[in-house]
Amino acid sequence: MKKRYNIGKSILILAISFALALNVCGMASAQVLQDVKLKNIDLPDREGVKVGNLIVHGAFKASEELDTNIYLTKGKEKFDAITILTPSMGVELPVGDHNFSADYFPSIFMYGRYNNENHVDHLVRGLGEINFTDYKIRVKDVYRDYTDRAADENSRRIGRQENTFRTDLGAQFNKLGFDVGYTNIFNSYSQQDDLVYQSVTYGDKVRMTNIVDAAVSYRIMPKTVLFVEGDLGFIHYMNSSIPPDAYFVNALLGIRGKPTNKIVADIKGGCKYQHFDKSDIFNDKPFFGFTASGGVDFHQTKDDIWSFGIDSSVFESDYSNNNSYHGTIVDLRYVHKFNKKVSISPFGAYQLNLYPSETTEGGVTAKRYDNFFATGCSLRYDVQKWLSAEVKYDYTRRYSRFSTFNYTDNKVTFSGTVGF
Repeated sequence: MKKRYNIGKSILILAISFALALNVCGMASAQVLQDVKLKNIDLPDREGVKVGNLIVHGAFKASEELDTNIYLTKGKEKFDAITILTPSMGVELPVGDHNFSADYFPSIFMYGRYNNENHVDHLVRGLGEINFTDYKIRVKDVYRDYTDRAADENSRRIGRQENTFRTDLGAQFNKLGFDVGYTNIFNSYSQQDDLVYQSVTYGDKVRMTNIVDAAVSYRIMPKTVLFVEGDLGFIHYMNSSIPPDAYFVNALLGIRGKPTNKIVADIKGGCKYQHFDKSDIFNDKPFFGFTASGGVDFHQTKDDIWSFGIDSSVFESDYSNNNSYHGTIVDLRYVHKFNKKVSISPFGAYQLNLYPSETTEGGVTAKRYDNFFATGCSLRYDVQKWLSAEVKYDYTRRYSRFSTFNYTDNKVTFSGTVGF
């Protein structure tokens, strides 16, 4: 009886949220952040309210997620109905050609049956962009405090904190352009006393990453530049000398802009070398291999868009004695607009994670690899500039070298967003 009541309560909350959406003109959410303008995929055309020169945004998104495997386990899967409430607020201040903005997005997760999984995620972003005639200076900071089993290699619920600060200076002249930047990334964990491997805890894995980068571009078409980029980064574990510090170098070639009327590209690729300090516990073998990031959009017609994305690099690992793994994800999405208000978007993705050191699971000793297969489809209805609704289906399958990490997950999500 209690289980039925909790699920019914979640559905009731969603119904109330939709009722508010139909009667109140205010609020929206942002799951995908974009620079400068506080636009989002839920309400891309919202305009905000002007208070003098200040533009204020408010938002509210309510979702009901039906998840067949909330713990991402192999066998004995647990189903739950999860209510997700995402209020948000933001401000934007244009000053001539310059722009400053800040926004805050909490996400409240309420589980219908497994209330011990209830939690709140936080995301805060600040951005400043100063535009001169030839030069542009940008400063950006994003802070996240979240927990996500799908983001953990062992599907554990570990609270994570990440702060990313970046500043860069760029210029574009007639043909030539340049960009130099600095990025600082701080990663921490809530359960710092929990063990990662042997006597190593999450507290030992707290780290700071510093990256300097420089790029030189050449305009090959009126709306397209070709560029070469070099990155130098240093990873330092702040609380312990057990995980090996590292440095890495990227050499990349990329293209950015609109080479044709139908294609928009922002993609780069090349090679990466990462060197680790000597370690008696963790893998310290250097990595040299492929790295890439970005994507390409193909506008087949004004109502049909294909989007391809890729992200391939070395990522920090919390699994066993592997301090890192090489991960590659490719995704493809198609969007068809039936009219100005209704659109459908099927999508698919494949991810491969490769680990450098042998480990033992279930009596099997081998180098771990994980294959992820994901697909789904969403149907959107943009009712007004201040109101949208969406229903979405997600299927994810992880197939690992060690079967203990295999899982299958199905999600159906109903969501509504109101905002200004």
